[in-house]
Amino acid sequence: MSFTRLLASVGDLVLDPSIVFSFDRTGFNRHKQSFIHSDLDVDMTGRVCAVTGANSGLGKATAKAFAQRGAEVWMLCRNQERAEKARDELVDETGNAQIHVAIVDVGDLDSVRSFIESWRVTAVDVLVHNAGVLPNQRTDSPQGIETTLSINLVGPLALTAGLNKRLQAGKKPRIIWVSSGGMYSQKLRLDHLETPPGKFDGVKAYARTKRAMVVASARLANELKHTGIAVHCMHPGWANTKGVRDSIPGFWKVTRMILRSPEEGADTIVWLGVNDQAHDQSGLFWFDRQPRSTHLLPGTQATQAARDEVWLRIHELAGISPLEWTKHNQQEST
Repeated sequence: MSFTRLLASVGDLVLDPSIVFSFDRTGFNRHKQSFIHSDLDVDMTGRVCAVTGANSGLGKATAKAFAQRGAEVWMLCRNQERAEKARDELVDETGNAQIHVAIVDVGDLDSVRSFIESWRVTAVDVLVHNAGVLPNQRTDSPQGIETTLSINLVGPLALTAGLNKRLQAGKKPRIIWVSSGGMYSQKLRLDHLETPPGKFDGVKAYARTKRAMVVASARLANELKHTGIAVHCMHPGWANTKGVRDSIPGFWKVTRMILRSPEEGADTIVWLGVNDQAHDQSGLFWFDRQPRSTHLLPGTQATQAARDEVWLRIHELAGISPLEWTKHNQQEST
């Protein structure tokens, strides 16, 4: 081990528990000393990558990284004008003309189903659930689901189910859920997840859905373990994105000088999507290319009963069966 890497490892032990000096840019710069940079030297020609919320921030940085490596990239966005503008920019920057826009609102189950039915792609290699929302006030989806829960978890689950067979047709296929370090502050509770108590707090609602996402991702990895599909969940640290500036401007003003760039925040998403070695480590929670604990604070662990309750309820809200994940595999074996 080089002296620089050794020094970074010592720094990790001392500074990572602070959270601030782990999630910020200095944390990324320290953690990257242990990165194997050749992990990203991968030709993705022939692979299909779908990224939700790809017109800005982490999603755009992820789409660009896939496109730079020759992948066919689908930007799944709800605003056509912004998506097409971002697509044109990425084509110019990468020289890859195989960057496409598909309009889908992951918070609207009707939109999700319409997209699944109309999308002509037959095999998907990488599906990135990046789209998310942190609202200032409570609103509901067209199906009556609280918007944070619908966009951050229920809609993506329905999208994944609808693409299940196409993912199984992919090459070392993988699903990547983009969570948040904010989830560490919350305990899994279905009643708080579905009906946030008291005056609506968008930050807490967001963190609760991201906690539930981590739980659902691990369960989904287990359900899909015999299908060849890997399931990963990660958090990007604190990144300087439009979503952060618009949703939590106070936090952004205080921390903007130490925030990661979108590319730094997206690094682990890209690494999980590009590096085939990561495919074999399904079901883990990642941060800066390393598996991490899903709990940092006492009292945030959930019972198995609570995990099962949330798992079944989000399927009910999404209008899909929990048996969805194994039915195609069972059909293949009969």
